[in-house]
Amino acid sequence: MLVALSIVCGCSAEPVDQTDQTWDSAGGNPTHATHSYLTEHALDALQDAHPALATYRADVLDGANEELHELPVADPELESLRLEAGGTNSGCEHPEVYFAHAEERWLAGDPAKALWFVGILLHFVEDLGVPAHALQVWHESSPTTWDHFELLAFQRWAPRFDDVNREDPAFASPSDYVAFSGDWAASDFGESFPGVTYERTLFAMTWLFAPDSQKAFVEQREGRTATAATWALAAAIQSLEALNPSP
Repeated sequence: MLVALSIVCGCSAEPVDQTDQTWDSAGGNPTHATHSYLTEHALDALQDAHPALATYRADVLDGANEELHELPVADPELESLRLEAGGTNSGCEHPEVYFAHAEERWLAGDPAKALWFVGILLHFVEDLGVPAHALQVWHESSPTTWDHFELLAFQRWAPRFDDVNREDPAFASPSDYVAFSGDWAASDFGESFPGVTYERTLFAMTWLFAPDSQKAFVEQREGRTATAATWALAAAIQSLEALNPSP
């Protein structure tokens, strides 16, 4: 059915190599990862005004495709960062850790690494756009623990931007967009499916059999999550440039 149906989230207690993850991430997607789509939308919107985002575009994308949740990872640097930020199945306890590292690297004259850390922060903003993450519904990558919303998103990138129903809160700290994104996703689910309790098997497993209401919701969430990622990236690059316009 899908080449990468196992790309949902790490499923073993052993260290993983970041290839079994989602919305989905680049390490395990043979086509084009959802995290890449979401981050590319943000970069495309902002890089003309902020040339560093064009210069270090690949670093932002690399960071956005890292998976630092509750499972140990094999790379020592990534594992240290995962523990420092308190990775959880839904996200992480301290997203501000990643932006603190970004600020330190920017001031040290290392914009590539700084923007890699920003990408990691964007990953969590993007993950919280998924109802399962926002509502803390546990899910993993084995066939018995897949989140079906994520499977639908993997199969089709079709974001809707015509009904974005929030404005940028213009947070001073880009890390605040993580909780904001989760609140937005949870609110959207409640409004779209009133009285329904979210379960990871609630949605259809394939686009072919999904009802129109589910398809529309996935498209809406893709567009609104890409928008939240854009706002978070804008806050991050503006904060870094305020520290030092020319790192």
